[in-house]
Amino acid sequence: MNTKNAEDKPLNLSLKRVYRIMKILDIRSITARKPKKYPRTDHHTIPNRLRRDFTTTGPNQKWSIDVTYIHTVEGIEYLCAIKDLHDKSIIAYAQSRFNDNPLVIQALDQAIERVPQYQRENLILHSDQGSQFTSRGYIAYLEEHMIVHSVSAQGSCADNVPIESWFSLLKCECIYLHRRLTRIRAKELVSNYVDYYNLHRRQKQTKELAPMVFRQLALQ
Repeated sequence: MNTKNAEDKPLNLSLKRVYRIMKILDIRSITARKPKKYPRTDHHTIPNRLRRDFTTTGPNQKWSIDVTYIHTVEGIEYLCAIKDLHDKSIIAYAQSRFNDNPLVIQALDQAIERVPQYQRENLILHSDQGSQFTSRGYIAYLEEHMIVHSVSAQGSCADNVPIESWFSLLKCECIYLHRRLTRIRAKELVSNYVDYYNLHRRQKQTKELAPMVFRQLALQ
């Protein structure tokens, strides 16, 4: 290593000598600190009862719930929806400008009102680890209505595929076809699409029937 003394005369110093002098003078180079690694731990003790098993023998055995967002010119509009894994129907949904517990509870209230207790015995309601789905209020709500709570493992989104796939359909077949949405228009589009999806959109998984048609036949 070449350096200069007070008289601007070059000095030849090896790296080892420089390191030794720096150590004596307690001089250290500036380096970025390595981030401390912490073990991955779940922040709750709610088990994953779904475990990628989407099979059912009838309606109201397994539901999937989640929240997505829709961009509007007035800000983000949040949508919470609940899907039945048997007939692929959207049981209930709610929209709000806030991604919070009231949004989720509003969707749940609709679902509970539409599906009586005797039709949803031992129902599993699965979600990701979102704060709304692991909050005390949400847990208490499910316990009050005798719904089995299920939450995905940390870092795993595979069990949320059913509801996520519906959000993808909604956006690709409807939302993305429109620009500069207002909140009111976004609500109209979601309402219209849910009706179309539930009542008219035929699927191979439901024997080429619309979800609600398949559902009603199973409930007879």
